[in-house]
Amino acid sequence: MMASIIIPAHNAAATLAECLTACLKQTYSPTEIIVVDDGSTDDTPRIAGQFPVEFVRQEQQGPAAARNHGARMAKGELLIFTDSDCVPEAHWVQRLADCFEKGVVAAGGTYGIANDRSLLARMVHEEIVMRHQRFGKEVDFLGSFNVAIRREAFERVGGFDESFRAASGEDNDLSYRLRDTGGRLRFAHDAVVRHYHPTRLWPYLKAQARHGFWRVKLYRKHPGRATGDRYAGLIDLAAPPLAGLCIALLVCAIVPALSFVCLTASAAIATILLLARLLLPWRMMRQTGDRLMLAFLPVLLLRDVARAAGMLWGLWRFVVLRKAGG
Repeated sequence: MMASIIIPAHNAAATLAECLTACLKQTYSPTEIIVVDDGSTDDTPRIAGQFPVEFVRQEQQGPAAARNHGARMAKGELLIFTDSDCVPEAHWVQRLADCFEKGVVAAGGTYGIANDRSLLARMVHEEIVMRHQRFGKEVDFLGSFNVAIRREAFERVGGFDESFRAASGEDNDLSYRLRDTGGRLRFAHDAVVRHYHPTRLWPYLKAQARHGFWRVKLYRKHPGRATGDRYAGLIDLAAPPLAGLCIALLVCAIVPALSFVCLTASAAIATILLLARLLLPWRMMRQTGDRLMLAFLPVLLLRDVARAAGMLWGLWRFVVLRKAGG
């Protein structure tokens, strides 16, 4: 099967060359590489022009639209998606292609880490590692940073939903629709793309608020999946609302008549949340032998607050105003 590697890129000058170099070194053949520039204002077009790849520009519409644009250009029977800040290992495409037995419509893989000098990047990466370790061969969700999809199945469900205007939730949505048509999703632990994980806390928390925002749209569209999938479990879904409720109670405590009740309730919720969130950094520390992994606990709690803020805005946008997109 011919494979088409499709890479959406928005202001990707810092990492695109490394990504394309790795894609050109794949052991699988035949392949083509398509870069879709989603309205970049940096040197992304110039860098892409230095490589023997297909390149097209579009006005900024988000990664879902960019991936669909690339899929329409593609000649391959396998549509393979990764991101411009990912560096695939040489056997990546081969490992994904090997998964396509009868009934399998999509296959995905895992992350490596490209910037392990950063503590935050290492913590974020280790969390993902532990989540992916729970995956068996069959899964119900595949991330768009590392996924191959049969063209026929992709076209049958209509590709990515372009009303997801940011990089969040669009891959969950596509995975759910592929599953709902009877397709099987396969996970390959040995299909690896190294990733530049976040290194600064504030941009990371802003991205997490964005995830909270788009999760409201996702679960409004797929209410049956609101209890989570194999990647994000019930604790992950419950923690942001609990964090938001904890803060709301603290605000209400400024009213003297409510002060004791609100402070008591807020302390109880905070204790539950702290204990529930402590387990993951503890397991990360045990697995890596690195005590610094315990520093992920305050990051997790701040992340829950950021996601709660995003979810609140998402509820206003997608439920109250009933807007279709962002």
